[in-house]
Amino acid sequence: MSFYYFSTLSLPLLGVVYGLLLLLFWGMARLTRGMLGRTALLGVVGVVFLVLPVAEELWIAWNFGQLCKKDAGLIVKKTVQVEGFYDDTTHWWRQLSESGFHFVESRDNTYGGVFRVERDRAELRHFKIDHPTARYRFFRDSSKGIGHRLWKQESRVQDSKTGEVISEYRVYIRGAPWFYIGLDRPNMGCDGPDGGPHSKHKNSFLIYRDVLIPTKSN
Repeated sequence: MSFYYFSTLSLPLLGVVYGLLLLLFWGMARLTRGMLGRTALLGVVGVVFLVLPVAEELWIAWNFGQLCKKDAGLIVKKTVQVEGFYDDTTHWWRQLSESGFHFVESRDNTYGGVFRVERDRAELRHFKIDHPTARYRFFRDSSKGIGHRLWKQESRVQDSKTGEVISEYRVYIRGAPWFYIGLDRPNMGCDGPDGGPHSKHKNSFLIYRDVLIPTKSN
């Protein structure tokens, strides 16, 4: 399980809730005096009352822990040498010179459209194109809900010719339980059972840096 951050400010609220449940349990105990099967009934009710206030946290922590253990992190099926690729997440320009790639196609999220920036000897050429032409393409999905207070966010590199996803990076995120009280309510994330993927660029959605290698001629 992966429990949420501890906060001493949450204890008074839980104390009040458990206090009310204790009073309710006491009332039930008085009303069921002499009732057949009273001990078994009160035992079940006692367990339910004990777990009920923290049931949501137990559910979230269990499911979040399983996702982190089994499905989170970096998966690299293979690496490839390329002259360039398509980046669906940001608009490239000056960073091409430092990347080692000959070209990068990218989406301009501000003005729309697809642009290509390429190196022509010592100069950079930048122009709009109708659609991506690079074989390998990098995507990053927005965070999406997958359960109660659970979200998933991932990025991937895909071969547009074969449709094969050659690399994926998944991060799972959980929210705070109902009783949490703090200065803020930060989300908690994980990207693998060891706290991070086996990547030289640890804790980064930019997984193209792990699988797309600029050709040596560049």
